[in-house]
Amino acid sequence: MKLKIWMLALCFVIVLSGCTSGGNPSSAPSTGTGEGKPAKAAKDTLVVGQDVDAGTLDPQKQGKMPDMNILINMFDTLVARDESNKLAPSLATEWKALDDTTWEFKLREGVKFHNGEAFNADTVKYSIDRLNNPETKSPIVELKTVKEVVVVDAKTVKIITNGPDPILPNKMTLFGGVMVPPGYIKEKGDENFAKNPVGTGPFKFVSWQKDSQVAMEANADYWQGAPKMKKLTFKIIPNASNMSAAIRAGEIDIAAGIKPDVAVQLKGQSDVKVVSSPGIRTFYISLDTTKEGPLAKKEVRQALNYGVDINTIIKTVMDGHAERAATLVPKQNFGFDPAITPYEYNPEKAKQLLAQAGYPQGFSIALDADNLEVNNVQVIAAQLEKIGVKVQLNLMDSKTLTANIAAKKAAPMYFIGNTGWTMDAMSNFQSYIKSDRRYNRWVNAEADRLIDEEEQTIDSQKRQATFTKLQTLLKEEAPFMYLYQINGLYGMRTNVEWQPNPIGLLSMYKASLK
Repeated sequence: MKLKIWMLALCFVIVLSGCTSGGNPSSAPSTGTGEGKPAKAAKDTLVVGQDVDAGTLDPQKQGKMPDMNILINMFDTLVARDESNKLAPSLATEWKALDDTTWEFKLREGVKFHNGEAFNADTVKYSIDRLNNPETKSPIVELKTVKEVVVVDAKTVKIITNGPDPILPNKMTLFGGVMVPPGYIKEKGDENFAKNPVGTGPFKFVSWQKDSQVAMEANADYWQGAPKMKKLTFKIIPNASNMSAAIRAGEIDIAAGIKPDVAVQLKGQSDVKVVSSPGIRTFYISLDTTKEGPLAKKEVRQALNYGVDINTIIKTVMDGHAERAATLVPKQNFGFDPAITPYEYNPEKAKQLLAQAGYPQGFSIALDADNLEVNNVQVIAAQLEKIGVKVQLNLMDSKTLTANIAAKKAAPMYFIGNTGWTMDAMSNFQSYIKSDRRYNRWVNAEADRLIDEEEQTIDSQKRQATFTKLQTLLKEEAPFMYLYQINGLYGMRTNVEWQPNPIGLLSMYKASLK
């Protein structure tokens, strides 16, 4: 009898233990439960959701922020930014301009790539030479000014440029400044490196499921100290509704780059917080002044700027998550001049200027825009119609819009944003203003002269004076409709501790879960 009781008790314990080990999805990381609901990530794993996957994991063969958001967690750059957004040491400990065309960088010692390969001056030379090699076909253009990288010794390099490059250290904070492992790439090849990246960063690559997720693990030997999280996963969630559902359900810890309407939905969630962080991404409408028609006249371009109530759009459509922009330069970037104020909303003055230009009854014109910006551009079009400008709105995906712009096939007006990640006005101007640049649609000899001036001197005071003249000219000539700079919007679980930055870069080295 005692034996039977003992056997029954043992079976009861086994049944209970089987239930508890298999029935609780929070006890171990899992891809899903028996009910089809994804399980929450373990507390040692931080999960970040963004809407676009990387095109490649080779940092020198990509040139977009979504790619960089993932890669910055596995790679380091020569220069970084501190919490005040000032240039700060990273793989380079110090730098200085020796003359107008020579910069010297002192390098950090004792740093190793994830495969054990040493970082040194030869690494810097290889990385920049590979970046600029035509065979690499890199879309990164910032370091095209580099003529030669000279190895002085194991911890010193000189970077010689074709002409003055006043913001070379700024350019080393992201895309062009990423350091790659020479030995690993030579041994494994470019194709393998693009799928199995090796960097010096705080996290090591684990796996990549294209258009689904990138998984990483902590680099315990990181030169700044191990990250707080043991694992980091980037989940790709293109649909805004799915992103919102994922953060509410706890399937992701951070929902990056959400739209204001999604932020409104998340505000009522007790376990989710919405973080609105001032950013530098600045939006405007490019106006084609080079062809005959209304946009060739300055008075028309000024009228368009007076005819849209940007402050109301920010308040209502964007729920206050943006700030009015006077020109193309966000207030955080070097070169910004607060004395240059935005156009006021004055529809009567807009009508007067249109009449003065010979369009008293207005005119019709096409406007291209990313379909994700439909709410904003529809309001802009409606307001322009009130001053007599009838807008034909052409909505398309961002890839098509970008391709049309590059091929010079865009409409006379197109809606676009620019990050200017070097945090210098040069980046805001470089592709749009000078008449020989790829996106230029406005020819002005004085603007060309001023661009040459600010790009060819390393004297910061002279550059600021030139930027002020440029912004004054841009406001007067109005080759763009100046709109706003947006805040970075994030949905975060309330247990997440992470501080966003103005660039919008998703560096998770210091992130943690409490």
